[in-house]
Amino acid sequence: MTMDLTLPKTQRKSFCTSFTVCAKKIEGELIKEVPELKQLSILKSQISDKFARLDTCQTEITNLILKVEDAEQAYEEDFLSAEKYRDKYIELCSQIEQMCWKDSSTKDLSKKRKFKLPKIELKKFDGDSKDYLTFWSQFRKIHEDSSIPNEDKFQYLLQAVVPKSKADRVVESFPATADNYPKAISQLQERFGRDDLLVQIYVRRPVVHGDEKCDHRTLKNRSSSII
Repeated sequence: MTMDLTLPKTQRKSFCTSFTVCAKKIEGELIKEVPELKQLSILKSQISDKFARLDTCQTEITNLILKVEDAEQAYEEDFLSAEKYRDKYIELCSQIEQMCWKDSSTKDLSKKRKFKLPKIELKKFDGDSKDYLTFWSQFRKIHEDSSIPNEDKFQYLLQAVVPKSKADRVVESFPATADNYPKAISQLQERFGRDDLLVQIYVRRPVVHGDEKCDHRTLKNRSSSII
């Protein structure tokens, strides 16, 4: 067994060394603040070639080991040693692909928006229920943004209510903490944004007062937008 494996093991040692050198170059490029994608692409091609040759040599060694009787332990040890190179190859290729994907996404976003959007001013809510839907349609973008911490959302909420108004008194009744933010939102909705209250304001009010002409379709559209 020793004579049969001497040559392929010598070749494998050279392939392993070459693979390791290339792997270190890739790792060095990946840790840079701004990696060179062109260089990474070249290195990826190189390490793919080196791994292919290493894998072919490894297959030859495996076949020779399996020809020997009672070679189970030798095969297992050799297999585990070889798998380390396969795992490293897959890991490095995945990191390079992820790096290229991020760069591509950044460029796409840059192409899509080359102009500055006007700043949107938050509409301040004073506690008048007829203005609640307008207020909430704007503020909910902040409310549903998972990247904004709740304590920051609370500060935005404080800025979005008219000082000393009914809405302000509801919000101010809670200490401005992350845990209290959902409580403040819930209380605002309960006081000023209940479905039954909004339906009464937007649908029934024109019928009762008779000062606005409102047909059946208009009433249906209004109620659908609320419920």
